[in-house]
Amino acid sequence: MHYNMNFEPHIAALLFLGSAGLALLLVIATVVFFFRRRRWVRYSVGALAALVLGYAALLLAFSAFSHDLTLARGEEKYFCGLDCHLAYSVQNVERLKTIGDTTAAGEFYVVTVRTRFDETTIAPWRGNAPLTPDPLDIVLMDDQGRVLGQSSAGQKAWDAAHDRPRSLRTADPLRPGESYETTAVFDVPAGTGAPRLLVYFSTFPTQVLIGDENSVLHKKTYFSL
Repeated sequence: MHYNMNFEPHIAALLFLGSAGLALLLVIATVVFFFRRRRWVRYSVGALAALVLGYAALLLAFSAFSHDLTLARGEEKYFCGLDCHLAYSVQNVERLKTIGDTTAAGEFYVVTVRTRFDETTIAPWRGNAPLTPDPLDIVLMDDQGRVLGQSSAGQKAWDAAHDRPRSLRTADPLRPGESYETTAVFDVPAGTGAPRLLVYFSTFPTQVLIGDENSVLHKKTYFSL
């Protein structure tokens, strides 16, 4: 399996929550010591600094040992939901100059992404309850590392021509074993070489989760088009 993390997600979540809780206690202790036992302030401040620096060092260490990965069409990228996994894959890519009455400035890339609730990854206590995937961001990266967002005009034209379009930003609920497809449209400038698709979480606290691909300096898992 290919994941959006290179560290065990349950441990990463516990480390973040534990560190955040301990940091809050140390801040409260520092305030109390400042007003009541001033000579103890140095110890609470020192402990807080050690905690923050230690966490940051571990975060950067896992980023340093990460590497870029590009998945072939059909290969799945897993996102951990702690008690289950969602898998994403590129199912189809169309390259068009026009969609309906809308013409691309360069060339439209129409990318179909499948979202699948992997029933083999659910925890024993979870059962068959539905899961609504968290909103994901989806962009293209060109061969120079430039980010290309979705084309609003191209997306609007595509959605108008198809029934009940879905978006990774407004996902439908899934039960274990179910899947659905979404389509994203990009206007890729002429001369762009070998763009890759990146699907990722940008919401907090992914930026400070140890081993998460959205954390500081961490490499990414892309999809080949």
